[in-house]
Amino acid sequence: MATIIPPSAVPTPQRILSQTGVNIYKKLFNKSSEKLREHVSKTLIDFYSQFAKQLQVEAVLNLIEGRNTFLLAGTGFGKSRIPKLYYKMIPSTTKAVVLVLNPLDSLGNNQVLEKQQAGFSAINLTKLTFNAKTSEEIQQGLYQFVYLSPEIFLNNKMFEKLYFSSEFQNRLALVVVDEAHMIYIWGLVESSTAKHITSAHFCHEDSGIFRPSYEKL
Repeated sequence: MATIIPPSAVPTPQRILSQTGVNIYKKLFNKSSEKLREHVSKTLIDFYSQFAKQLQVEAVLNLIEGRNTFLLAGTGFGKSRIPKLYYKMIPSTTKAVVLVLNPLDSLGNNQVLEKQQAGFSAINLTKLTFNAKTSEEIQQGLYQFVYLSPEIFLNNKMFEKLYFSSEFQNRLALVVVDEAHMIYIWGLVESSTAKHITSAHFCHEDSGIFRPSYEKL
């Protein structure tokens, strides 16, 4: 199952060109939504030799239109291609960065390898790999995709300083939360209602492997 909130269900946004932050190509900015859909579909064919799924195209369009976007789709749908497609809409001179929060370090390692094979620069930040040198490299724009855990995102003072720096904010194109349903689940776990959660709402196998820090996002 794959679901995304239809455009008719949310207010129509106004595309805004940022004076300091990340923008898509001007020629794309001026296209109609229908022409943008065609361009996104063609981009997927050109780079991956595969036809785009409708919800992949709609998700990218929603991001271009400035909407916060939630996509519910199963394994193998191609969710990870959506940030890559969106990144293709941004001039390389921007040195834009996509920040991806994931619940498992191993998932980040796999995604870094996948991004590198697709021609992107990427890094997975862990307690072992995130240090002052790495922080400086990220601030300088050496990595296009940065993967990290909720703990680093929420509790690491060095990352906090990096994240709120004007240099980083001006290049931040997108924040992605992988396995975003865990935000809701761990929120229940930390609340008083957790005692009343039934198996219909919470799977034990989920609780053991995903980080409780997700509930704080």
